[in-house]
Amino acid sequence: MTPAARLQAASDILDLLGKTRRPAEEVLKDWGRNNRYAGSKDRRAIADKVYQCLRARERLSFAMDSSAGRALVLGALHFLDGVSLSEIDDLYTGEGYAPAKLSVAERKRLEAGDGEAPEWLESGLPAFVVERLKGVYGDDWLKEAEALMLPRAPIDLRVNGDRAPLIAGLEMLGYRPEPTPFSAFGVRLPADPPPNVRALPAFRQGTIEIQDEGSQLAGFLAGARPGMTVVDYCAGGGGKTLALLQAMQGPNGETSGRLIASDVEKTRLNNIKPRLTRAGLEAELRQLGPDGEGMEDLEAQADLVLVDAPCSGSGVWRRRPETAHKLEETEVARLHELQSAILHRASRLVKPGGLLAYATCSILPDENELTADRFEADHPHFTPRPIADALDGAAVTPEGAETLKHIAQGHRLRLSPGTSHTDGFFVSLYRRKP
Repeated sequence: MTPAARLQAASDILDLLGKTRRPAEEVLKDWGRNNRYAGSKDRRAIADKVYQCLRARERLSFAMDSSAGRALVLGALHFLDGVSLSEIDDLYTGEGYAPAKLSVAERKRLEAGDGEAPEWLESGLPAFVVERLKGVYGDDWLKEAEALMLPRAPIDLRVNGDRAPLIAGLEMLGYRPEPTPFSAFGVRLPADPPPNVRALPAFRQGTIEIQDEGSQLAGFLAGARPGMTVVDYCAGGGGKTLALLQAMQGPNGETSGRLIASDVEKTRLNNIKPRLTRAGLEAELRQLGPDGEGMEDLEAQADLVLVDAPCSGSGVWRRRPETAHKLEETEVARLHELQSAILHRASRLVKPGGLLAYATCSILPDENELTADRFEADHPHFTPRPIADALDGAAVTPEGAETLKHIAQGHRLRLSPGTSHTDGFFVSLYRRKP
């Protein structure tokens, strides 16, 4: 493909993304399958341009007065890449597969520059999100925002056992693995070049799972131990389910106890099954009713309940930047109410003296601290459990434990790309009074 044809393809894909809620990764893969003439270098260049536009969408839309794919690509070329108007004219010829020539309006927008853009536009995030970040991080908000929209986030793996042999094996295969600083079972791979983890023998054998270090910590800090009855409430794709099962393994590597993974979506539960099989693990899978019913037999029976609540997913925007501009403030308010209701229902399953952990992959205080505040006010029979008390297990490195003690706010831990170099996560820990 010519450079001009790649630009046209990027514009078309951006328009497709504007009409769907599907992940950009899936849309790009579908485009590649349907356009076999595009080689690997073509697909890579197109994907790079698409993600560049997604991360700077707010700024580019403001500069071009349009959020159409063509406008975003033009804005990226001129304002981000520094391509001159004469060079753009050489690409936008309308000949063959090249994009059409610049219109008078487009030329005027490019000539005018991006003007006096509001401060929040520089972050690539919605205005209301920027205000939330300022409230949480103060003067460091822009650093956090930039890290949240960081291009090419690394790929973290969770190893079901000693990570040293895996690191050595990956190095022999030409990868550049690093041990994660917090999780003792984590291995980090750079995103460039993109690693094909699912093709690795270790993945097929169930030795590793793709899981961000922040998600690993959320699962480990919950406090699962061998012999416990554990409920993974809102289990989703099962990443934390597997981490909980790993924490329930004894010295001999055998898992003991009972784990019930539940969710309202049957499809999500079905997706857990092959992951359990591949890892050689077992869990009870239980579909909940639309209002969370279906766990009444476990009321006051669980040693631990982990509530991995539905959320905005804002903590993973560096992996899915296409979802950032689609989030609305009213949706965040709805999620806060939903999280509070779910946390209340799930807390009833905790037995006296048992543990409760609340987690989200969100950076927004509405879904994190405010939901935790509300729960604590309404449930005085649950007392805060300090994060420091949950760091004594082998799942967290000694150095990582010391760092997390400084990051934590008592029984709450907020992780972010800017602070901990993980995805954005929030964890709040509790113990039910005996």
